[in-house]
Amino acid sequence: MGAAWERWEGFWVAGVHRGAVCRTFDGELLTTRVAFEDGAGTLFASESLLRLAPSGETWHAFRYRQEPGGLEEGARRDEAELGADTLPASGEYLLVSQLAASARDGAAYRRVEEAAPDGLPAPAEIRRHPAEPIDLPDGRCVDAERFEVTAGGQRVASYWTHGGAVVRSAWAGALCFAAGSAPAALVGTDERLEAFLAEGFRRA
Repeated sequence: MGAAWERWEGFWVAGVHRGAVCRTFDGELLTTRVAFEDGAGTLFASESLLRLAPSGETWHAFRYRQEPGGLEEGARRDEAELGADTLPASGEYLLVSQLAASARDGAAYRRVEEAAPDGLPAPAEIRRHPAEPIDLPDGRCVDAERFEVTAGGQRVASYWTHGGAVVRSAWAGALCFAAGSAPAALVGTDERLEAFLAEGFRRA
């Protein structure tokens, strides 16, 4: 199911570096943590744990938590009677990465919203678009292929890849840029974010 990796991204809102994203994958479990400061001193944190099925062809279960608000959700695919063609939203990063490394033009699936898994999965697709120049925070301009994610007829995310790797993404009103390390992703942000991004929510 692929080699293990850890990837960090800076999280930008309206041109301001507000936080970071940490994604780790061990070949079976994808962990996605997002943390940022909203500009008024409030910290936002979310964590998604997505476990793939042993075959790697679909997913097995997920858990999601978001603070503030105390939102906690989760589902097992078979118990929730969700088809093998469904995919929780955090898994789109893996699918985009697979598409970028292939010659495929896109993929269709049904999107499960991790914050509201009881809703009907929306018909979704990822479509590949030609490379276009994009600016990165370090001042470089690179040609990157764009992958558009639509669900229920609405665009919900965009990803840009360069050299087969995701270098920029746009979702939920934010822009995220790949960073080479945790310090690079966190530079200039609230120092309280680092512990959560490294450890997640501590569970009893």
